[in-house]
Amino acid sequence: MTQASKNTPETETSAAPDGRMARGGRTRQALIETAFEEIHACGFRAASLNGILRKAGCTKGSLYHHFPDKHALGLAAIREFMGAHIQETWIVPLAEAGDPLTSIRAIIGRYASGETGMDPRLGCPFQNLTQELAGLDEEFRACFIELFETWRGTITDALARGQRNGTVRKNIDPKSAATLIVASHQGIVSMIKATQDETVGKTVTPAFFDYLESMRP
Repeated sequence: MTQASKNTPETETSAAPDGRMARGGRTRQALIETAFEEIHACGFRAASLNGILRKAGCTKGSLYHHFPDKHALGLAAIREFMGAHIQETWIVPLAEAGDPLTSIRAIIGRYASGETGMDPRLGCPFQNLTQELAGLDEEFRACFIELFETWRGTITDALARGQRNGTVRKNIDPKSAATLIVASHQGIVSMIKATQDETVGKTVTPAFFDYLESMRP
């Protein structure tokens, strides 16, 4: 094939849709990430759509190409960003853990040391938004339920696997323990937000670890 034949209009035309799709994907991702940051910092209702567009470097036309309104953008941002966070921080480390208590300790340690990439002084975005919207918007509430069940279910399954492997006591209820772990985590982050004191997490971590160790045979 000659150089001229590589640059025929047909070749350029066939490549163009892929380029547009790639740019569209980057635009959508920028909107999702920026919307999540804005919602985490300000809450959903106070988040500025114009501010999101400005920070993302996008136009309103780009926004409406991907999302019909702020509501749809917010839902996508929460579902995708929090879903990815739960996947990376909880699901992957616990997926095949033979000793889930050690794995959960490591996860909590990452939160306490600030390695998860979220500022605890802003509170847990999950918790903030459930308090703001769960009683007001059915679509957001359904999204929260789905994510919470994924999170709790991951811990439940890991603890049950630990019971089978002999690393977790058989006389505990995995679902109840998983619920307490999630609730304790949420409560600790709430205290950090209320006090604006990150040392709260480090202070309570040893007690959290003691609870986890109490579940060993």
